[in-house]
Amino acid sequence: MDYRFLETRRVGQTLWVEIHNPHVNFLTVDILEELWDVVKRVRKDDAVRVLVLTGGIEDTYIMHFSIPELLRIAEENRTSPFSRLARFPLGRALLDGINTMNNLLMDHFPALEELNLKQARALKSRLFTLYLSLQMHRLYLAIERLNKVTIAAINGPCNGGGTEFAACFDFRFMVGDQGFTIGQPEVLVGIVAGGGGTQRWPRHLGKAKALEWMLKGNQLEAREAKEWGIITDVFNKVEFHDRVQEFADVMAKRPPVAVHAIKRAVHGGMDTFLSRALTRETLESLRVFDTADVEKAMRSYAKLLGERVDVPVEGRMENQELMDIMYNARFIDGFEGK
Repeated sequence: MDYRFLETRRVGQTLWVEIHNPHVNFLTVDILEELWDVVKRVRKDDAVRVLVLTGGIEDTYIMHFSIPELLRIAEENRTSPFSRLARFPLGRALLDGINTMNNLLMDHFPALEELNLKQARALKSRLFTLYLSLQMHRLYLAIERLNKVTIAAINGPCNGGGTEFAACFDFRFMVGDQGFTIGQPEVLVGIVAGGGGTQRWPRHLGKAKALEWMLKGNQLEAREAKEWGIITDVFNKVEFHDRVQEFADVMAKRPPVAVHAIKRAVHGGMDTFLSRALTRETLESLRVFDTADVEKAMRSYAKLLGERVDVPVEGRMENQELMDIMYNARFIDGFEGK
């Protein structure tokens, strides 16, 4: 598939997606549309087990969201009926209820999600704010819930909408020896991190750290961001892509059915109360045990334990060796995840 702003390439079971929007990769609604198409295709492609997003321009990830498009929101909101309604408590409550119910319905009925996006896209010239919000949030949720491992490979400065976007990925790696920084600086221009940043970062960092970061609007260098828990790991520029690919290769060995179940249990559980979240975890556990590959994996593991672990001490495998075998998924190589 050819895209205007994206380039894709396969490396083994990993799909790399590169953003090309010179000169600094501002995020736009057109890019969101193309990414939506990529995610839909990846979701159905069993040959892809890991999705990596990075900047296709050297030393450039995502600067932030397009300012002209944000200004368009400001201009439109002066006359928008939704903006007028949101000025009053009753109106805000009404919009909140409608939007929440619509999101719940779209979560359960993908056809409704596609219909809503199609209708909003048709009205984009008149209701740009509505369309941008819908497309952005549904894309970010789709990446967060994707049945693959997802990685944001941050190879340049990352701010605002780019930082919010990175929060949707399972792992975030960043170049650490070029002075690149990451920030959520919307407060400095009087706006809110409206792409999910005010909700995802508290879940990642805790409320206090998220508030500190967003209210200060300050930049964090890569290693400091790792200390905060924003970044998974930091690599030097010369080895960055190779190190990310090495990690992706390991993640590609994880059984897809388990990957999807873990992600659904974690994300679903974060959005509800504990007793219901534990029920979700139980249901996901039942689901993964009802697969042929899990039975094969458990039998292979039991065989390994019987031969090398549950034996007299002189013939016993060291725990670190056992963990290395498990981490590299050697006893489930070739499994299809079904």
